[in-house]
Amino acid sequence: MLQLLPVTSPADLVLDDIRPLYESAFPLHEQRTRAGREKLFSQPGYYLYQIRDNDRFAGFTGCWQMGSLFYIEHIAIAPQMRGSGVGQRALSLFCQEKQRVVLEIDPLTDEVAQRRLRFYQHCGFAVNDYIHHHPAYRPEFPPHELVILSYPQVINPEEYQQVKHFLIHHIMPENLL
Repeated sequence: MLQLLPVTSPADLVLDDIRPLYESAFPLHEQRTRAGREKLFSQPGYYLYQIRDNDRFAGFTGCWQMGSLFYIEHIAIAPQMRGSGVGQRALSLFCQEKQRVVLEIDPLTDEVAQRRLRFYQHCGFAVNDYIHHHPAYRPEFPPHELVILSYPQVINPEEYQQVKHFLIHHIMPENLL
């Protein structure tokens, strides 16, 4: 049985599984520092879930609630679980519970990005046509262009501006990086 279980403390032992997955699944320019990640536990509206499949660690997702929208900041599936359908089932369960979801993917410049887009579209996500730059996680990197996807349909321009404002002022302030 697939479960999304809340992780509510920087002392939770499942972080021993989440930390290495986070650090291997995302390039450095898309990672918070460890201190920044630990500060997230005290932030209103931030949620970290471990993904468990048949009581085995299968991955995690870190997300933020922005009114009626949930923004997935990070989602990763453990390497040994990839290709098993766990990612699709976890995302489906998340979307079913949260109902309105926004996330970002890399620009469609290679086959990996194209496959990622097809995966999310198969899960019910729609491409939004906004020109979007994600703020830098670290001072040595510039902001980077990403593509906005949303479930179950595109977000309107006002909602996009709200997401952008929340991203800059609540998710990415310097003290949380």
